Amino acid sequence: MCTELMIQSKNKEVVVARTMDFASATGQKYGLFNAGEKIANPFDETIASSVTVPFKAKFSDIGFTVLGKHFGARTISDGFNQAGLSLATLWLADTSFDTSVKCPSDCISGLTLPQLILGTCKTVDDVKALFKGKRVNLPSEFISNFATIHLSITEKSGKQVVVEFETVDGKDGVPVFYENTVGVLTNAPKFAWHLTNLRNYVGATEKFNIESGKILGAKVKTTGFGNNQRGLLADGTPPSRFALTTILKSLALDYTIPSNAHESMVLADKIISKATVIIGTSANHGTTSPDYDYTQWTVLKDLTNFKMYQKSDTDLNYVELECKPLKLECNNEEVIALFA
Repeated sequence: MCTELMIQSKNKEVVVARTMDFASATGQKYGLFNAGEKIANPFDETIASSVTVPFKAKFSDIGFTVLGKHFGARTISDGFNQAGLSLATLWLADTSFDTSVKCPSDCISGLTLPQLILGTCKTVDDVKALFKGKRVNLPSEFISNFATIHLSITEKSGKQVVVEFETVDGKDGVPVFYENTVGVLTNAPKFAWHLTNLRNYVGATEKFNIESGKILGAKVKTTGFGNNQRGLLADGTPPSRFALTTILKSLALDYTIPSNAHESMVLADKIISKATVIIGTSANHGTTSPDYDYTQWTVLKDLTNFKMYQKSDTDLNYVELECKPLKLECNNEEVIALFA
């Protein structure tokens, strides 16, 4: 599970904050992917494209088997490019991908999709054009279940969309775009449901604190400040994290809009920390022993100045990621080394 939010400052600089929440270690690394590198599909060795826009990304190396043969894939979970286009993959259990072993002609390979977007697109409209008439394929049930995601795409103008992959007219993996007017994304249910659910929290946008009231005719004083937020939930479920992050962002921006990217990052960190999942507190699906989802790392991306910051679950402060050049492909030895 994950949470993402976007903040745009008065001078139009855009910052994106995101948590990576997962029950098992994701083996995440990071690096800079340079222009000119080939984006190759590790499954069939076809060249999908080449990088024209350098990008920084968090990634992991995963292995999967199809028809008895083992393949290694480099999967991008979060990143942004030099043009100021940000991409984040967030877990969504209701995702539908085409799982044909041979990628159909009307499909883009999901194995290279994040790399393809970050390496070739500069704007949200570019991403829409990339998907025009296309679906997304992942060539095995295993990796399809591993990559059950929706995408958050943000450009440096502040324009933001959510891309979900659905079954339309009997075809799986069809991209459906939703304008993200609130600048927040979590996980299930689908994005449109979360927007509707905000109707339950309209009262939490009140700017004034109630000091007293009557209960059965008796006057009762409040205990302190903050009862304008009554009704907001603080559990780790995606609906609660979405509502909490959205309402806090709304209240904070109603009070004052950050002047620049630095102030936006300070605010984004304060808000995203409210959605941070502490290890040992959010039960996962373990049945014989406790299994906990937790925030493994948080990133801040300054889309205007091409800077990326990270802190892990053991860090007090963020560090700027000085990304070293990396290749887009990985081999089986790298996969084994990462998960050994």
